[in-house]
Amino acid sequence: MEGTPAPLQLTRSPRLDNALRFGWDAFSRTLAASGAEEAARWLAARVHDPELADVAEPLLESSISADLEESAEALFTLAELAEETGDDLLADTLWEGVLARARDANNEDLIIEATRRLAALAERLGDPLAAAEFFIAFLNWRRQDGHAADPDDVLDAFNEIVRLAEVDGARKAAAEYEYRQAGFARVLEAEDPRAVEGDWEPGRPAYEAWE
Repeated sequence: MEGTPAPLQLTRSPRLDNALRFGWDAFSRTLAASGAEEAARWLAARVHDPELADVAEPLLESSISADLEESAEALFTLAELAEETGDDLLADTLWEGVLARARDANNEDLIIEATRRLAALAERLGDPLAAAEFFIAFLNWRRQDGHAADPDDVLDAFNEIVRLAEVDGARKAAAEYEYRQAGFARVLEAEDPRAVEGDWEPGRPAYEAWE
């Protein structure tokens, strides 16, 4: 009908779909090359929601911003939208992006939230070891100089690693992490500042996952 606006054309992008399979680094490069407008149409088509394009475009634009905090916050919103649609691959990739940007920005709150979301997704997909590795990475990040976190987040990470090790049948690893958690608890009880910032186990190797 003359004068009627043309319907929004939502098209799939093979480039973005393919990059999504290779994780955040590959996807972020393809996203930047595609631009927010094309990526928004792709996202709306992927989740079968035409109205999402208008919402997603400014978020996608912010997600590739040089401002780390702005980028992390935009990716956080997009990752939650992906979770709501049930697109596990998209959600996993976007949460990887949140984690990467949050680490670069040294944003502990976003780091632990992305860690929890990624671990929950991995466990739901039947991989408790992969889930535990996210919490192990958080503990190793936290032990580095200049990195601070709420001690409760550290204790929760230990609890999750122990639980996941038990789920995975790795009883020795569960016992080892319980032992090292007890060491952190003693540092916390002593009101040692390393319970909040810095390495509470100086000289000891980084935490590792079981095989």
